[in-house]
Amino acid sequence: MGAVLKAAHRAPGAGHRIEGILVQGGTVWTPSGARRADIRVRGEAIVEIGALAPGPHEQVIDAAGLHVLPGMIDVHVHVDDTVGQREVADTFPTASELAVRTGVTTVAGFVTQRPGETLTDAVERCRARAHERSHCDVAFHLTPTVWPWDWAEVEGLVSAGFTTFKLYTTYRESGLFTSYDRFGVVMERLASLGARLLVHCEDDGALATMDASGLDFSDPRTYAALRPELAEVVAVERTLELAARTGCGVHIVHVSTADALARIAAARGRIAVTCETAPHYLRFSDAVLAEGHGHRYLCTPPLRGETTRVRLEADASAGSFDLFATDHCAFTRADKDARRDDIRAVPKGLAGIGALVPVLFELLVKRHHRPLGELALRLAANPAKLLGVYPKKGAIAVGSDADLVLLDPNGLPHPVVSTLAAAYETYPGRTTTLNVCRVLLRGRVVVEDGALAGARCPRGLSPCVGVATR
Repeated sequence: MGAVLKAAHRAPGAGHRIEGILVQGGTVWTPSGARRADIRVRGEAIVEIGALAPGPHEQVIDAAGLHVLPGMIDVHVHVDDTVGQREVADTFPTASELAVRTGVTTVAGFVTQRPGETLTDAVERCRARAHERSHCDVAFHLTPTVWPWDWAEVEGLVSAGFTTFKLYTTYRESGLFTSYDRFGVVMERLASLGARLLVHCEDDGALATMDASGLDFSDPRTYAALRPELAEVVAVERTLELAARTGCGVHIVHVSTADALARIAAARGRIAVTCETAPHYLRFSDAVLAEGHGHRYLCTPPLRGETTRVRLEADASAGSFDLFATDHCAFTRADKDARRDDIRAVPKGLAGIGALVPVLFELLVKRHHRPLGELALRLAANPAKLLGVYPKKGAIAVGSDADLVLLDPNGLPHPVVSTLAAAYETYPGRTTTLNVCRVLLRGRVVVEDGALAGARCPRGLSPCVGVATR
């Protein structure tokens, strides 16, 4: 079972006796498919699914005409952290508020070990930043940066539920680069512990061969030219080779090229490999980099050409990606604009946490006519499996956490909002008809009609939110 930090809840008001919740009359998306059913909740868990009558002192939530999905999970977010030399724009309060309001009940961030810090110290530092500041549950992937790793410490952390680690095949200048030789050592040890490795795939050697002479560094398209698709393909190939040799399960993050995805597809069946892409690679091509504010769309890996984007969209609609995650990494408008004359100095990253569910709904369900169950599978079940928390999370089943999202797919169109921070909107002008009517987090109603439930406190300061160890 993976390690998840729980958002705390305010105790029920005095004199208001409730002995459970019955979600009644909805179309419920269970692991075996959709059916009309009622869901009984006691405490934090689902205890019964079927044709159920309300019990005494049981709160009834009318879900007639609505779809009920498991709480969704964004396994790739950068919030309340420093990336490069800059603080990201979103804190746990802002990011988690928008997450739950759009149906995401768990987010997974990253613990990156700092100089002079043990990995356990790094975990505690990140847990402290989330403590009593998150509206949703939180998980972490771990990135040790000291070589060799303290394997006794790693083993203890895996035993405590931290079963996913992340490494990078690039970013030498920031101290994150790991050679393939070290990858092999790490993967052998992680395989023996039953842990999984997430990999950022851009081959450092391929990037180093790019000739930057004569390039215009005021043009955002230059950044894309310096990080070609080939670098991702090479790194994916090397990672898959190592996975085959060591038996380590690997997850390739933010796949941005169709050729890399094809390599992953060919490896399935002989190695344990999964992959994700981010919505922005499906909705935008590098054409936006040529527009007046192209620097706002700089991210790593960069946006690709339209031919690649079209291939990725087709792959996504065909189910080729195991899951989708935002790689949410929003920077303030001031930070994005400060050095726009030199793309090397512009912080790389896009906002996306509030866009995950609506953008994938509009793309997969409305545009490509996939069933709503695609969201239950690729935004809930498969992310939970990656984190090692399925079926506790990611499923509507007896014994699962009562993380439930009540959706109306045919609501009035409203804007997609990717962040609540002072950052640029990634999807300006985009709308969705997907209404999040209500969200339950471990048996508590946390969202009603798209807004946080309960007393309206200043954003991020509500006494009813927080985290505690699972």
